Amino acid sequence: MNDTSDMKNFTNISDIISITEFEKIKTFILTKGDRMFYRSFDSNNPHFKFTNFDVFMGADIGQANINNDPTISDFNELTIVDRNADITYCHIVIVRKGDLKAQKAWIIKGMKEEQVYLVDVYSKGVELMLNNLPNYLKKIKKEIATH
Repeated sequence: MNDTSDMKNFTNISDIISITEFEKIKTFILTKGDRMFYRSFDSNNPHFKFTNFDVFMGADIGQANINNDPTISDFNELTIVDRNADITYCHIVIVRKGDLKAQKAWIIKGMKEEQVYLVDVYSKGVELMLNNLPNYLKKIKKEIATH
């Protein structure tokens, strides 16, 4: 489990994106997306290019699955990247049942199981991130519905 000094702030967004919706997005990206490098922490991230933004997945065991191989582990991090927005990165983390005991990557002290969180990695302000998140999720859901 990550220490809170790594990531300054997070908020529960399970009322905005449910566990089921997170899992649908993950499955969509793994089946319809491609692979792309977007950070030096790991590589070969599952990726999907939406009209105005990209979405990447991160392995739930972090660098122990440095190539993000779905046969090695699951994915619990979804990152929306919008290079044209004031806030470039929106990190979403799902905490599944058993993840706290397993000390999965991306989980911050204070998170609870069977919840979805928005994490403010770069201290931009969770409130500002929450303003844009529903628009991204609406576009993601629309894309999934058309495939």
